Amino acid sequence: MGPSIPLFGILAVTGLSFVSFLVSPFVAWSKGYAPYLWLFACGPVGLVVIACLPSARKASTPELMELMQTRGNTTGAILTGVGLVVGLMLAVPAVLLGI
Repeated sequence: MGPSIPLFGILAVTGLSFVSFLVSPFVAWSKGYAPYLWLFACGPVGLVVIACLPSARKASTPELMELMQTRGNTTGAILTGVGLVVGLMLAVPAVLLGI
């Protein structure tokens, strides 16, 4: 029999992930990035990444703002893709196995 995971730990991780999925798009929007690209951005990892990115709204020139937005939105899109792939890799076997 394998190690049991306490229910509190599962709820804490699930809650943290859910909150980060809600907060990341709002942080992205407030910094001038596309919120829809940050919606499924690897949960807490995406939240930390978007929190560390500089605000594109504070760019000194329009060209710099566009460059910052492109980089930030690309990062969000990549993290969202990774998050969705990992989610599907976990969900599909669970559905097929009836877990």
